[in-house]
Amino acid sequence: MLFFGINKMKILPEFPNFKDIELSDKAYIKAFTSKFPPYSDFNFTAMWSWSWNMNQKMMICQLNKNLVVLFNDYVSGQRFLSFIGDNKVSETASQLIAHSLKHYKTSFLKLIPEEIAGALPKSEFLITPDRDSYDYVYSISHLASMNSWTQNSLSKGIRQFVKKYPNYIIKQNSFKEISKNEYLEVFKRWSKNKKINNYFELNEYKAFEKFLQNHDDNIKIISLYINNVLVGFNMCEIISHDYANSGFSKADIKYHASIYALLNWEEAKILKEQGIKYYNWEQDLGILGLRKAKMKYEPDFFLNKFILRKNS
Repeated sequence: MLFFGINKMKILPEFPNFKDIELSDKAYIKAFTSKFPPYSDFNFTAMWSWSWNMNQKMMICQLNKNLVVLFNDYVSGQRFLSFIGDNKVSETASQLIAHSLKHYKTSFLKLIPEEIAGALPKSEFLITPDRDSYDYVYSISHLASMNSWTQNSLSKGIRQFVKKYPNYIIKQNSFKEISKNEYLEVFKRWSKNKKINNYFELNEYKAFEKFLQNHDDNIKIISLYINNVLVGFNMCEIISHDYANSGFSKADIKYHASIYALLNWEEAKILKEQGIKYYNWEQDLGILGLRKAKMKYEPDFFLNKFILRKNS
């Protein structure tokens, strides 16, 4: 079932009254999203982690029994609205666009899932694909064989890494089993390699600090050690029997240029053993270098998202 009970859904205020995202909201947000593929933007853990900013918090409410989210653009910081659900979608979209134009000076909705966009009448809405926001979804089985891919530099890099560090160690842990300061230190070294001095002012660092407060057992931490030193990690969340969503990933590339490829390969092998079929690696935000890197891992398919405007 999509809902845990109509009465319980009243914990979310009715639009246009928004509330902050709290850890206790996870079950209610999942009730709205569980009917859809695991779009990264509506993943509770991601939303909660990135809602650290007191002045521009990501906020939520409900309208027509759909989840409405007030986002800040990941690049520009511009505020905009989106929603997920299958109730009165045309009416919901119209109300949200009118509200957005009045309060945020934006005449569109973004991050609209394909299932919703396909249900809207084209006579009323201009529906535009948003390639920069497409989620990259990978086959876990394919990633787990990355070391043997032909004509792909990732495979060569993994073999070079294994040759240089044959005694490297991979560990899988939960938040309860790690020293969080050890992982914050890796983030610091990553920042230093990128010549970022005030790393603690980065939005990503603040989101990462908040992410570390979430002790959800579905979040898995894949850690890479060389000579007993933590040199990189991937954090992912098991969403369902089939899907895992990417979380934070950082590494000290001074050890090897292919350290991320090695981590991703090892993570895929672990997830494959656990029966996970697909890995959602989020969007590329239109950043060409990021798009090139994500395409190199050979995505299986995309979760498509759209921008909505009213037809004039």
